[in-house]
Amino acid sequence: MAPDRYSSFDELQRRETLDKDYTLSFRNAGSRVTIIAPHGGKIEPRTSDLARRIAGESFNFYCFEGIKEKDNACLHITSHRFDEPGAVKLVSKSEVVVAVHACTGTAGRVHIGGLNKKLGLRIARQLQDRGIGVSNDHPRFQGSNPTNICNRGATGMGVQLEVTRDLRDDLQKVKVIARAVRAALLSYRVSN
Repeated sequence: MAPDRYSSFDELQRRETLDKDYTLSFRNAGSRVTIIAPHGGKIEPRTSDLARRIAGESFNFYCFEGIKEKDNACLHITSHRFDEPGAVKLVSKSEVVVAVHACTGTAGRVHIGGLNKKLGLRIARQLQDRGIGVSNDHPRFQGSNPTNICNRGATGMGVQLEVTRDLRDDLQKVKVIARAVRAALLSYRVSN
């Protein structure tokens, strides 16, 4: 994987244009749960849609989306450096943060990382119960850096979901994943 062109949002916004190269979408629903897609739009295709479906009307939502005609990969800012002020503000007030990402492959898997292991296991069970493969030990998708945007919430621990291309390309699977993650979040909220 090529290194990021930009090491911070400040650096990116000096060279790229809002609403021409990228857009910011967010909704504060007054929830303690925030669902984010920091590499949405054409950066990591279909992560925005999945994040919106998970958030529904009840959870906060944030998405940084690439909208360039080409070369949207240049807008990727590594998760532990992702510092767009609106995202940081929304996430910092949230007790639960789930970040949706994309990874290559056709293994039909959701790789689960982040520092909130309890919620990660709950999501894994919900996905497995619906026939979606999961992994929590992929070395590239641990999401364990404390400055990872998923771990920058009020509790200092969140969940990172890396979804393989084949799952993201199948609308029915996207719906299944969204329902599974929502079910895990709702049951987690009840018990915590």
